[in-house]
Amino acid sequence: MKFINFFSCFFLMLAITPTRAQGYKTQDNPWILGIGANIVYDPGALFSGLFDIKDNYNYHSPVRVSLEKRFNDDYGFEVSGNFNKLLEGKVINGGRLEDEINFLALDGMFKYYITNTYQNKYRAIYEGYLATGIGGSFYNGSGAKTANLGVGFNIYLSESIRFNAQATGKISIDNSTVGTNYIHYNLGFIIRLEDSHFN
Repeated sequence: MKFINFFSCFFLMLAITPTRAQGYKTQDNPWILGIGANIVYDPGALFSGLFDIKDNYNYHSPVRVSLEKRFNDDYGFEVSGNFNKLLEGKVINGGRLEDEINFLALDGMFKYYITNTYQNKYRAIYEGYLATGIGGSFYNGSGAKTANLGVGFNIYLSESIRFNAQATGKISIDNSTVGTNYIHYNLGFIIRLEDSHFN
């Protein structure tokens, strides 16, 4: 319920914020701020319990914040932070948790916007992208490095605001005893910022 209330308030705030459309029409490589939620899916085997939301999906206090810089229309680089809690009784890596775990993921991702070559990048109803990069996942402070590969899309809401959804597969690349392979889902809103916000 907190999750729904948070997004309702955030979207209302965006809706009543005035935008200066002309500034976005002439800005090819904007900074993009994102805020939303994240869901951790780590049942221990790919697609195991895919529809068992109660046991296999973790979304308690699921805050996500990101900042992206676009380059040459079709490319972008994003850094993001995701906080969540893995609750007692949830399935993680094939076993049930006996204690609550604080979860934090920090990622750096390169994006390629595959739809921008044939759509209006400012007003297309949607834009899709592929993403790859590296990250770190932290479980009660104990970390594991990951290689990331993802896919996502943005849906047009206004000149400056989009709805964003992304799924990222994360593969552990070190010998950490706490790190596992998992899928990270992100849902939220992104805001195209004018250069004046950073100058």
